[in-house]
Amino acid sequence: MDYLMTFGSAHRALKAEEILKEAGLKFRLLPAPKALEPFCDLVVRVEGEVLHGAAELLEKHGVKPRSIYRKEGEEYVEL
Repeated sequence: MDYLMTFGSAHRALKAEEILKEAGLKFRLLPAPKALEPFCDLVVRVEGEVLHGAAELLEKHGVKPRSIYRKEGEEYVEL
């Protein structure tokens, strides 16, 4: 299952991209889905097996995700 992390700004999402890339974690930086656009412009998508490690790493570097969502049908559910 895939999860989307929001950061509240494109700058913070790009910083998250830099940190995750340096750590060699599997992720994708994507435009935010329309349902999440009020909260961010960009999201980081990660698979379930790396979600907790990625979130901990980002928090350690001061780039804690604002929210984490998973898609259920056509809706995004905040964790």
